Amino acid sequence: MKKSLGEILGELRRESGLTLRGVCAELAGRGFEIQPAGVSKWEKDMTMPNAAQFLALCEIYSVSDIALTFAGRASPLAGLNAAGRRLVEDYVRVLAASGLYSDEEPAAGRVLPLYDLAVSAGTGQFLDSEGSVPIDAENAPQRADFALRVAGDSMEPVIADGAVLWVRRCAELAPGRIGIFVLNGQAYCKRLRRGARGAELVSENPAYAPISPREGDSLRVLGEVIGAAVGA
Repeated sequence: MKKSLGEILGELRRESGLTLRGVCAELAGRGFEIQPAGVSKWEKDMTMPNAAQFLALCEIYSVSDIALTFAGRASPLAGLNAAGRRLVEDYVRVLAASGLYSDEEPAAGRVLPLYDLAVSAGTGQFLDSEGSVPIDAENAPQRADFALRVAGDSMEPVIADGAVLWVRRCAELAPGRIGIFVLNGQAYCKRLRRGARGAELVSENPAYAPISPREGDSLRVLGEVIGAAVGA
């Protein structure tokens, strides 16, 4: 019976002697921020790594023949004799001389983790996910630490529904700034306002009333929104 991608990834990890946290550390060293729960989901076929993450895993697990390992068939070069391999090598040299082929790896652009939680700009969303995927952050503010996608129209017209938010990680926020807040486990994108009754989470859209935390509520700041990208 053919094994699934997740089963093969789990076997490769165990053969490499790595724990889930060990794989996360290896991926982090290659620019991919992922929690152990995320790697576990890959191995259980609940989610799949993207192409860049998959290639990084192959490097970590020393997979030399991806087709053979994951599809059960050898690379096309495996069927060539010595003369055939020499012809391929000669062709590569011709391409290199023509400038159409290069052994040099392209310079890596800036990448930040985009967390798969769509933070709510509205009535709140339960903060129950630690999974993330890398996102091109070439045009993100330099101070940004991570990204979140917003859902809802309560921050329009300042922040559009579906926009990707660039967030600077911090535990405190100055009044008047827009931030990511967790109130009793619910995640919000709001502007912080301090009035006579204490802190309020305020929407830009007047259709939404301010949210006033009550005594005993749990309120914390995840970070300050320092930029947004629409259609990212």
